Amino acid sequence: MLRSASIACEAAEHGLDVKSRFTITPGFEQVRATVERDGQIGAFENVGGLVLANACCLCMGQWDRKDVKKGEVNSIITSYNRNFTGRNDANPTAYAFVASPDIVTAMAFASDLTFNPVLDTLIGSDGKPFKFSDPTGNELPPRSYDPAGTPSSLLL
Repeated sequence: MLRSASIACEAAEHGLDVKSRFTITPGFEQVRATVERDGQIGAFENVGGLVLANACCLCMGQWDRKDVKKGEVNSIITSYNRNFTGRNDANPTAYAFVASPDIVTAMAFASDLTFNPVLDTLIGSDGKPFKFSDPTGNELPPRSYDPAGTPSSLLL
């Protein structure tokens, strides 16, 4: 989440909001509490991201999608392994691609499947082109995970 948040922060520094629907599902309460505590939720919301409940939803086809009519060919890029036809939005003509959270985040600002965040540029709100820097962030939270939502029997 730190690396994705660094991409969102860089886009915000250039005055950008996401151009496509960008949803973030923490998965577990412990992860949600950690990213809230460490400021990543704010980074995503600041650019138009929508942080959903920390539970299964989109990957189980529970997305009541309003922006695309059922049967309309479209694409979805996710960072979770649920990429078979109809799984995400119950639309059999939606192409689903799996990518890293970093790529998914960068692509949300381009809204273009041909965008390569390593090579391509975006136009900032000042009209000047920029390339995303390499994302930054630790693999694990520097202050460990927030114990919120962890059963007391698992706390040391």
